[in-house]
Amino acid sequence: MNHVFNKDWIIIDNISITNMSKIVKKGIKNTSPVSLDSKSTTGKNVKQYDLFNYIKNNSIIDMVKEKILLSLDRHLHLKLNNLKLLSAWTVLGYKNSYHTLHKHNDKKNHVSSVIYLNVKEEGIFYYVYKKNEEITYGSYKPQVGDLIIFPVWLLHGAYPQSRGLRQTLNLDFEIN
Repeated sequence: MNHVFNKDWIIIDNISITNMSKIVKKGIKNTSPVSLDSKSTTGKNVKQYDLFNYIKNNSIIDMVKEKILLSLDRHLHLKLNNLKLLSAWTVLGYKNSYHTLHKHNDKKNHVSSVIYLNVKEEGIFYYVYKKNEEITYGSYKPQVGDLIIFPVWLLHGAYPQSRGLRQTLNLDFEIN
C-alpha cells in the first residue's frame, strides 16, 4: 500500500446527489433505524439506518467509487483500481444532534466517505490529525453535495446543530 495510507489526510470534493437522495429515501422506508447505543451518533432527534443491503448493488455506489478513485488520484496521486463497499448508512440528525469524536477502524487499506445530502447552517464537521508530528484540529462547514474522504482511522465528528436537518450518506470501502 502506498505510503500515503500511513499518514493522516482529508479530501473535500463534491458529487451530484440528485438520484442518490431519492435512493436513500427509499432505503429508509424499507429499513428500520438501528440502535445508537454503541454509535457516535448522539441526540434525542437523530436516527441512523443501515443501508448496506439496500444499496450495495446500486449504481450510485459505482458513481461514488469512481469519484473517490478520481479524488485520490488528483489529490494524493494514488492510482487505484477498485474499491469494495464494506458498510453504508445514513444519518438523519435534527436539532441538538451531533457525532462524538470517533474513528471507524485502524485498517491501513480502508477509506471512509461522508456525502452531505441535506445540511443547514449548523453541523460543522471536525477532525483531528497528525501534521509534522503534532496533533492538529480542523473543521469544515459542509454544503449539500460535499464529499469528504479520509482514512478510516482519522478521528472525526460533527458539532451539534441548533436547527434543521443534517443528513449524510456514509460509505466505508476497502481498497483493492
